[in-house]
Amino acid sequence: MQNRAADEPLRVLLTGAGSIGKRHALNLRGLAPGAQLAMVCGSDESAAWARQNDITVVPTVEAALARKPQLAVVCSASSRHAHDLAILMDAAQALYIEKPVVTNADALRFLRNDIAQGWAKPSVVGCNLRYLGAVQKLQQAIRDGMAGRIAIATLQVGQWLPDWRPGRDYRESYSAHRDQGGGVIFDLVHELDSAVNLFGDIAHGQAAAGRSGGLQIDSDDAAAITLQMASGLPVQITLDYTSRKPVRQYCVVGDKGTLRLDIVGKSLTLETGDGKLDLPTQPSDWDMGSTYKLAMQDLLNALGSAAPTRYSLAQSLHVTQWMIDLESSAWRMKAQ
Repeated sequence: MQNRAADEPLRVLLTGAGSIGKRHALNLRGLAPGAQLAMVCGSDESAAWARQNDITVVPTVEAALARKPQLAVVCSASSRHAHDLAILMDAAQALYIEKPVVTNADALRFLRNDIAQGWAKPSVVGCNLRYLGAVQKLQQAIRDGMAGRIAIATLQVGQWLPDWRPGRDYRESYSAHRDQGGGVIFDLVHELDSAVNLFGDIAHGQAAAGRSGGLQIDSDDAAAITLQMASGLPVQITLDYTSRKPVRQYCVVGDKGTLRLDIVGKSLTLETGDGKLDLPTQPSDWDMGSTYKLAMQDLLNALGSAAPTRYSLAQSLHVTQWMIDLESSAWRMKAQ
């Protein structure tokens, strides 16, 4: 990979102009001063926002290649990721890929083939909970044996979909449409990734998913996933678009106690037969906004030094495979 000169402005392409694309663009302004940003904009509104923030508007990823982007942020609708990656894995020097990486088996095979043939550019996949201090402290508590031998774990996340993106009709978002990569198994893949991050690889899994009818969407608004990790540990994950009060809680049950992480409520506790102990945390451990910056800084550091990132494209493929398999199996189950 050709290194960028220290005094050369970093050329960045963002493939989408939704809320996450805008977040990354503003973060890059602070993390990479002087960077030249270009953004693929699909509407007049997003194009106007880009111009107001000194970002060059481009109509397509293909058109942006004339700018020779060095860092590409794949933040288009989930169903577009495969298209964008097919172009940018060759064209860019480094990639930040929003979750889910891809949403179908053919696209995943393409990625596996490229990596098997030696593709190893710096990359980060945007499972940003890996960068949250509170999750890291839960992980350390598990490693330290605070709960003893782990017997079972449950991970729950839910939020009312119309509240996700204020000012935008939820029915027009990719989340609402399965053919655009929507549905809770794809959209809320963070918890599947957290299961692997906390407990190791998955050996077996099954999923049931459904649409309650409370939302005007054609994707699944709830799912229950049961996993057996390679270690033998059973893990239960529930995902939904319908919780009116946001919830993101992890419960890890061991023979010495139960660790509970409440990300929304900002608490990490250990429950034993003697009572409940609040484990020490600090305000920065709960700063979700900072996780996006930490992940992007991870990639910028790798671009400058070729150091490994915390969560690369190659590392993400295990979770991506299980996500696709579980989502497909849930739909097949409903069709029977």
